[in-house]
Amino acid sequence: MPTAKTTVPIRKLPDTISGLWALCALVPFRSRSGYLEAANLCSRFSVRKLSSVQREYFRELLELVEAYEDEHDEEAMTLRELKRLAGQ
Repeated sequence: MPTAKTTVPIRKLPDTISGLWALCALVPFRSRSGYLEAANLCSRFSVRKLSSVQREYFRELLELVEAYEDEHDEEAMTLRELKRLAGQ
């Protein structure tokens, strides 16, 4: 007997800039926890078709994440994770 497929609901990303800023403000990160939260959010963006507002927000968020990684000698964890999600 076939089993029913279970799916994990994917939370919808906001379509407005104010909604996106509520997820993570586009300001330099003051702590590693802020950076990690933004890095995790980047992976949510990378697996979806994005609106123009979401795409621009994602670009800016990636810039901030990369700046944090450069400044704090992180291992470019976000870029590595995004490449993994893209299957590269």
